[in-house]
Amino acid sequence: MTLWTPITVGAIELPHRLAMAPMTRDRSRPDGVPTDLNRAYYRQRASMAFIITEGTQPSADGQGYLLTPGIYTEAHIAGWQEITSAVHAAGGRIVVQLMHTGRISHPDNTPHHR
Repeated sequence: MTLWTPITVGAIELPHRLAMAPMTRDRSRPDGVPTDLNRAYYRQRASMAFIITEGTQPSADGQGYLLTPGIYTEAHIAGWQEITSAVHAAGGRIVVQLMHTGRISHPDNTPHHR
């Protein structure tokens, strides 16, 4: 067994064992919708067998940092569908890292400013 040996993780078949860890990029729109820059970034890294996205908030009040993506509106989901399609077309596999900052989120980053 080497790094280049294929592996199956759950239902995901990977051509090798190299993975990209999540890294916050701050490249989304202010409303958390992923951009063309997000799509290009992940597509360029599709040669990694397995990509874990940057922290992505599941709700508006879970945003910890400005310009980070969300996945709680139809626009967010559509943006992520474009990203995952681009990664899959380039041969990669991708999963989302959900990140809700909870009580430590800064009021400036939440819709209710609390």
